Amino acid sequence: MAKKNKKIVKTEHFGIQRKIVANMTTESWQNIPHVTYTYEPDVTEFMEQYRLLNKDVEKENKVTVNTLMLKVIVEGLKACPAMNAHIEFDRKYVRGAIHTLSEINISMPMVLPTGEMMTINLHNFESKNLDEMVAYIKDVNRRMANTDLNEVMFDVSLDNTLTGLKEGKFAQTINRLIGSKTGKHKVKTLKGKAKKEYEAIPETDRLTKHDIEQGSITISNIGSVYREQRGAAALIEIIPPQVTAIAVGAVQDKPVVIVNENDEKEIAIRQVLPFTIVFDHRALDFGDIVPFIKKLDEIFEAPEVMFGWKTEKNISDEELEEIKVERIEREAKFEESKKREKAKREAERNAERADAKAEKAQAEAEKALKETEEKAAKAEKELAEATEKIEQKALKEAEKAEKDALEAEEKAKREIDKLKREAAEKAEKAKSEAKEKALKEAEKLQNEVLEKADKMRRDAEKKRREAEEKKQRALDEADKSKKEALDRAKKEAEKARRELEKVKAEAEELAEKARAAREKADEFSEETETEEEK
Repeated sequence: MAKKNKKIVKTEHFGIQRKIVANMTTESWQNIPHVTYTYEPDVTEFMEQYRLLNKDVEKENKVTVNTLMLKVIVEGLKACPAMNAHIEFDRKYVRGAIHTLSEINISMPMVLPTGEMMTINLHNFESKNLDEMVAYIKDVNRRMANTDLNEVMFDVSLDNTLTGLKEGKFAQTINRLIGSKTGKHKVKTLKGKAKKEYEAIPETDRLTKHDIEQGSITISNIGSVYREQRGAAALIEIIPPQVTAIAVGAVQDKPVVIVNENDEKEIAIRQVLPFTIVFDHRALDFGDIVPFIKKLDEIFEAPEVMFGWKTEKNISDEELEEIKVERIEREAKFEESKKREKAKREAERNAERADAKAEKAQAEAEKALKETEEKAAKAEKELAEATEKIEQKALKEAEKAEKDALEAEEKAKREIDKLKREAAEKAEKAKSEAKEKALKEAEKLQNEVLEKADKMRRDAEKKRREAEEKKQRALDEADKSKKEALDRAKKEAEKARRELEKVKAEAEELAEKARAAREKADEFSEETETEEEK
């Protein structure tokens, strides 16, 4: 249902050019592990020298930026031949070989007068100077105007198909024939009279399959398509069996912060040219392309070398030397500005680090002060709690001593009362018994009373000692906290002592009463003897 609702504005089936591009790029992404690197050199001085290079040169013979970049890349490939190679790899058996090529044949996409894109093979650029490159590309453009794209590409496609047939790729050959000769996708080529007229054009005046066959490396100048662009290619495909592809961007102005002689920051506008270098990781590692980058660095740092790339220099050696000196002076000033900026940034970083350290030290000091205050508050709280515990303990000990003294007093009273009752009972009983028995009972009673009184005195003394020990402990503990606890403990101890003395007095009084009871017993005995005598 969704498919029916779609409104197709235009349907255009692949032509042979799009078929070749689709087939090659698909094979590229399916089989090649791409690694990409963006290289962005400062070309400010290089572009200055480039303008001098075309000084007083006729328009049709001027060196374009594209041609100049091709020469720069060719010089880089000479320094790094590993990038100018083809690869063979059999994944099934994990077998492979890398063929480094002596000829630098550049596959470069070019726009035809019809607006169509065609990849041209620029042969043997390793041996051409700038003027020869300009003439070669000029001749390609001349022959391109007389070229039928479908015809030349069909020749290349047919040649590839026949090569595949020789290699035993029968299924591929049949599929390609079906795809190019049947139905809506049939490739349209010249026929009859038109074909004869086209073939009548000398091959020196039109492009042939030799001009668009596979090169040793692909270089795409995306900067020439849209010079006002402000970006760079992120990734382009490597066309097998090549191992490298390079995309050249557009020269772009970029602001750079510098510090002038007055130690003031300024914005310097510098020109940058992005290169996107893509390589096949099966054949190359990043370290393998470093010689290429270093060579380009050398060229952009000393751009006067471009004048030696021409057949005849359009500038004298003296002028060239002056240009070199001026360039060195400009670069020296720029380097000085960069050094000043670097030194200033370093000073700012050092100041920031010092500020950070000071802030850290202050924070640590504040933290330590806070911890000290918290510890002091905690210690004060613990001291208050300990003092309160000691006071409570001393109070409890004093209350217990007082309670023990009262209990001892009550017990003594009960014992004395009991003894009194027992003595009265014994005395009453003695009246009815014989004198000897009465005396023995009285004596026994006296002894028991004395023993019990003595025991009561010992118990009271023990209680007193215990009370004094408790009092001393209470005093020792209370002395660590509050004086008031000590005074209360003293008062309680004094009270216990008075109670003890009172008990002693009562015990002595009881003993006195026991003696009086004995004397009465003696009197009773004497009265009994008198009565017996009567």
